[in-house]
Amino acid sequence: MKKKNDEKIIFFCNGKKCGKYNKDPKDYLKNKIIEFGLEDKVCVSKMDCQGMCKKAPVVCIQPKDVWKKEVSVKKAKKIFEKHIL
Repeated sequence: MKKKNDEKIIFFCNGKKCGKYNKDPKDYLKNKIIEFGLEDKVCVSKMDCQGMCKKAPVVCIQPKDVWKKEVSVKKAKKIFEKHIL
């Protein structure tokens, strides 16, 4: 039985600027989730513009309410290692 606190959601801002820059880090995280067989525990989703365009792309990891800015593939790797595994 899956516990609610085992589930994680990685939200990517899908505003105009974030949406322009979030493809590579989003693809990286999706691929890592599949590689580690975490599809039933981790979800990648879009969120509306957060108004932090100067810090694009912006990511939020729930349920711990962790916010990351200027997320590159390098930062996505750190996010995966620290917050997903």
